[in-house]
Amino acid sequence: MDIKKTALLLAVMLMVGTVSACGNNSDNNVENSTDNNAENNTEADTGNNSGNSVENKAENYICISAINAADYVTLGEYKGIELTEEAVSIPDEYVDRYIDEYILASQAVKTEVEDRTDVQEGDTANIDYIGYKDGVAFDGGTAEGYDLVIGSGSFISGFEDGLIGAEVGETVSLDLTFPENYPSEDLAGADVVFEVTINSISVTETPELTDELVVELAIGDCTTVEELKSYLYDAFYSTAMQNYNQTVNNDVIEAAMENCTFEELPDEIVDRYYDELLDGVTSTAESYGTDLSTYIQNYYGMEEEDYKERLKENAQTIAQRYVMFYAIADAEGIDFTDEEKEEIMEKLASNYGLESVDELKEEIDEETMNEYILAEKAVEFLVDNAIINTNEAE
Repeated sequence: MDIKKTALLLAVMLMVGTVSACGNNSDNNVENSTDNNAENNTEADTGNNSGNSVENKAENYICISAINAADYVTLGEYKGIELTEEAVSIPDEYVDRYIDEYILASQAVKTEVEDRTDVQEGDTANIDYIGYKDGVAFDGGTAEGYDLVIGSGSFISGFEDGLIGAEVGETVSLDLTFPENYPSEDLAGADVVFEVTINSISVTETPELTDELVVELAIGDCTTVEELKSYLYDAFYSTAMQNYNQTVNNDVIEAAMENCTFEELPDEIVDRYYDELLDGVTSTAESYGTDLSTYIQNYYGMEEEDYKERLKENAQTIAQRYVMFYAIADAEGIDFTDEEKEEIMEKLASNYGLESVDELKEEIDEETMNEYILAEKAVEFLVDNAIINTNEAE
C-alpha cells in the first residue's frame, strides 16, 4: 500500500470532506449504477458493500457528480449563519517562554562541579539507586547513572530534598512513602527505602539571549533579539490564524449541516469514503509493522469491528457533507475555472511536499480533485456569507 498516496488522499478528505478515486466506469455505467441504486436504496444499509474485494471496489464507487445532490438533501439556512469564535491572541510571555524552554534550553551546557563535592539545589546529580519495599527491591525502583535535577520534582516527595548536602561518593538511605494516588497499586501509599549513591554532580548553565547568540542560531535570518522575537511572534500568529480559519470553516459547515435534512445516500457513494478511511488506518498500522486489529486495540483502545462501525459513521457524515456542498454549489451557481483549479492544485502540491502538479495528478484522480475544489469554493461561500463574532482575549 502506498503510504504517501494514502496520507495525501486522507489529507484532502479531512480538509473539506471527501477522498478516494471513482474508478474507471464509463458515463453510462455510472448512470446505470445510480439508477439501479436509487430503485433499491430504500432497504439498503449504508456500508454493506464495504466487504467488497479490493479488485471490485473501484467499479462499485459512485462520485457525487454522478447524482443530483438535491435529491438527497433539503437545504436549510446556509447564508447568514452566525457564530462566535475566540479571537486570535499571542501573549508576549508565550514567545518568551518558547525562547526559554526550547531555544535557550537547547543551548544549555552541563559542566561537572569541581570546586565542591556536596549536592545543592539546582544541581544535576548523577546517581545509582535501589528502592526497597519490605526489604525487597521492587520493580522499576532501580537505576544506574541517572541524571536527576535537584528541585525538579521528578521523584516522589522527599527524594530530592534528601540528597541535598550529600557528598560525591556517599550512599544515603531515604525512608519515604509513595503517594496514596500513585498509579502502581503495589506502591500506592507504601513505605519504602531508597539506597542512593552520588556518582557526580554538575550544573547546567543556560546562555543569555544576545544578538550574538541570535546570529549563531541562524533562525529565519534573524540577527537581533528583537528580530527573533518578532519572527517567532509572526510564526505563532500565522499558525494560530490557520487554526482559527479552520475552526471557522468547521463550525460554519457543522451549522449548515444541522439545518439540512438528508435522504439515505447510495451505498456506492458512502463506501468510497469508508474504504479510503479504512485504507488510511490500515496503511498506518503497516507502517508501524503491525496488523490492523492490534493497532486499533493499542492506539484507540477499541475492538476492530467497533472501530469499523465508527468509520462507517464518519464516512456517512463525509458523504452528507459533500452532497450538501454540491447542492449549495448548484443553488448558487458556484463553479471554478481551469485557472483556479491549477492554482489550487499548485498550492496543494506545495503544501504536501510534491515536486509538481503532475505528481499530484498521479496521486489523486481528476474527479476527486474536482470534488475537493468545488467543496473549497462552497466552504468559501458559506464563510463569506456568515456572520462571525469574536470574543476578544482579556
